[in-house]
Amino acid sequence: MDGVRKVANTGRTVVCTIHQPSTEVFSVFDSLLLLKRGGETVFAGELGNNASELIAYLESIEGVTKLKDNYNPATWMLEVTGAGVGNSNGDETDFVAVFKSSKHFQFLQSNLDQDGVSRPSTDLPELTYTDKRAATEFTQMKFLMQRFFTMYWRTASYNLTRFSLFLILGILFGITYIHAEYSSYAGVNSGMGMLFCTTGFIGFISFSSVVPIASEDRLAFYRERASQTYNALWYFVAATVVEIPYVFIGTMIFMALYFPMVGFTGAATFFAYWVHLSMHVLWQVYFGQLMAYLLPTVEVATIFGVLLQVISFLFSGFNPPGNSIPTGYKWLYDITPHRYSLALLASLVFGDCPSDGDGSEIGCKVMTGLPPSLSENMRVKDYLEDVFLMKHSHIWRNFAFVFGFIVIYRLLGLLTLRFVNHQKK
Repeated sequence: MDGVRKVANTGRTVVCTIHQPSTEVFSVFDSLLLLKRGGETVFAGELGNNASELIAYLESIEGVTKLKDNYNPATWMLEVTGAGVGNSNGDETDFVAVFKSSKHFQFLQSNLDQDGVSRPSTDLPELTYTDKRAATEFTQMKFLMQRFFTMYWRTASYNLTRFSLFLILGILFGITYIHAEYSSYAGVNSGMGMLFCTTGFIGFISFSSVVPIASEDRLAFYRERASQTYNALWYFVAATVVEIPYVFIGTMIFMALYFPMVGFTGAATFFAYWVHLSMHVLWQVYFGQLMAYLLPTVEVATIFGVLLQVISFLFSGFNPPGNSIPTGYKWLYDITPHRYSLALLASLVFGDCPSDGDGSEIGCKVMTGLPPSLSENMRVKDYLEDVFLMKHSHIWRNFAFVFGFIVIYRLLGLLTLRFVNHQKK
């Protein structure tokens, strides 16, 4: 209550509902509105020092027991008006009628019976607001940015959990593939399975982690949007930006162990792989936020999102590979975002055969152990292009598709924030 008192001292009006407060708390208030059952006014006016005005008013009413020394005036007030446990006058005295004949009521009526208060005034200008919200657009953006970055910094369970899982995945996959070779038919397929699993696990962790966070904060957003505290656009922008540094840090933790341990080489390839993996994680996070905004509960959002993820895994181009997907299902293959993320990473490490030696040289290797259905002397790069339909020359096109999915998910998220409301009251 000391904090409330400090706010009131700045000139702001603070309205509190209280039930049988202590003497110390009761003395903090300046005025009192006391209502009986049904909403009729028993008292409205200044409390005075140590509730002296209220005490004097109630004691002036015939039949009201005087306030005892060192007795809580709030408790006494409720008892004598019939709202307390030990009341004696509540049924005998009509406190509403008494108040209407008091000077306090006349004072209220005189204040209300003025032009510009209870009726329009020709002398006062019309009260209009030029802006829908009190804060400027820049102020809304600044404080929402600060709020989200503070919230993420304080939500250690969210960020430390995904960082730890990324670290564990990097160690597990690194140890599993530490002596892997990528020149045989089995080795290349095993390497493709590794890429499929790493992107799948990291993406699913990112998706499932963000759904509860976004759903929980959505409740505060509904309240604040209803009071026009800020524009939904700036909430959306802040929720978008705050994820970027955490995603890039998390994927770097994974890459620092995973990339060298599995036998990938090339500084340029490392950097490109890190950026593309981060883009994959970003669209998974934004997809999770979209599900949280669109669907009513965390459980429904998670189940529906997992269903879409499983369908996407089937048409990502790994199993079955791109050239084996039936023609009737090619459209699912074309609209699956996982396909473009996997193609980006696979073409970086298996689909490149650089002449300057600055990238991954795995694509230049001639494969061994090929089945009779494939031509002899086939390079890893050629196998990737013919079987999985993943070409190094399509990197920028695939990157554009991944970026496009990020934009689509964010636009859908913005529209959902603006037009969908699951608040039931």
